[in-house]
Amino acid sequence: MALGPQLSASLLADFRARLRESREENPEAWEASSRLVGQANLQATLKRLVAAIQASSFSPSLQEVLLAGLRGGVVERIQELPAEQLKQLTGLPATKAVRSLCVLFGLPEGAEAAASVATLTPTQVEQFVRDQRNPFDLLLTSEAASLLDLGAGDLSFAGEMVEQYMPRLSQQQKPLVLHCTDRVQPGSVLGTAYQADPIRLQYLRTAASSDLQFQYWGNQDMFELVRTKKVRPCYTIVTCQAPATPTFAYEPTRLSRALIEERLRQSKGLFRKVRVEGEEALEVLHEGRALIFPPWKFDIQGPLALLNLLARRSKLGILSAVDNEVFWELLAQLLHDERFRPADQLFNSENLAEIFGDVHAKLSALPVGGSIALAGLADLRESLPPGLSESGMKGRYRFRYVEVRRGAVFEGMPASRTARLFKDMKEEAPPWMLILVPDANIFLPPTGKG
Repeated sequence: MALGPQLSASLLADFRARLRESREENPEAWEASSRLVGQANLQATLKRLVAAIQASSFSPSLQEVLLAGLRGGVVERIQELPAEQLKQLTGLPATKAVRSLCVLFGLPEGAEAAASVATLTPTQVEQFVRDQRNPFDLLLTSEAASLLDLGAGDLSFAGEMVEQYMPRLSQQQKPLVLHCTDRVQPGSVLGTAYQADPIRLQYLRTAASSDLQFQYWGNQDMFELVRTKKVRPCYTIVTCQAPATPTFAYEPTRLSRALIEERLRQSKGLFRKVRVEGEEALEVLHEGRALIFPPWKFDIQGPLALLNLLARRSKLGILSAVDNEVFWELLAQLLHDERFRPADQLFNSENLAEIFGDVHAKLSALPVGGSIALAGLADLRESLPPGLSESGMKGRYRFRYVEVRRGAVFEGMPASRTARLFKDMKEEAPPWMLILVPDANIFLPPTGKG
């Protein structure tokens, strides 16, 4: 059966590339997908695939061909699917074609993972965020409650999450999947202020039960999660409290490495790699003092890498206690107009108003506690590139809704210790919160658009 003239050769090639990349970059998901096509799970798998395709951002012509290749999800055996059509579409025999689609669309990898991810559509998530003041309450209304905390630090946010949501989720007989990751090595002589609090960590591990599925990964790069067992392919919410500076304060696809390093030397001081008590470290000479940090402190990932991670792993992304440097660099990538992303021009207090114009004026006037939909200020970017992170998906993606809020702590919401300390930082401007709804947990074919 022919795929039809509406599916161009370039679109088909792009789609096959997405399939191949998703398999290569998610080997554990690929291995686990074999369970999804077993006779006992096939019908449920096909129904979820159909729903994911219909909610995706793929073109109508590609959606139509995909749905036809799955027979609308109503068959009982793999042998009833049009094998030749699936082969033309994916380059794979029927069983591997369905498995590959499961990986691409982020289907749960079995019963345990299925219990950790909501089947809410992006439209439903957006409507919830628009209607409700507390985005974390999505955990209460979705059929599954799972959260991944990136850069979990001392686990103060995780502790507040458990205290605030466990009683209500228990009443609903709904378990909470709470996964936390941080790059700081527990027990290291470096970054002690940001290490997992041992008492809080022990409490969370002790509290783990059928109602709380808690995991903590220390010494874990958030961009290397694919190598970590038990990490879910998708969570109801992925959050990052106080995204690190300078890690996310400079976008390497916009700014040259030389320019970024010069900015770091001017603002932070001269720096070099050293060893401290047998550990590799970063020494920074700042105002006559030698400060010691973990060796990766000045590794620059940029906001695109973080946005890519949120889009891949979440139904809803929440960035809290975002400082000014990181915030405006994030905003530059989220907005459509290229003028917000001037090449090799660092943002500063003098040029932000000129570059961002009315967007800057209206956001600067936003009071603490206030909120605004970003699309009401300027068009959102239609598709975002993957950035330079080697672990990110290579396709393009987008966010259908972005909300900006001003402030570090909001009534009724869990917060990290860092966020709660902002009120005592008199020289710091009030931070920001970004609430982001990915258009779908799939990636768009590359385009020429920025």
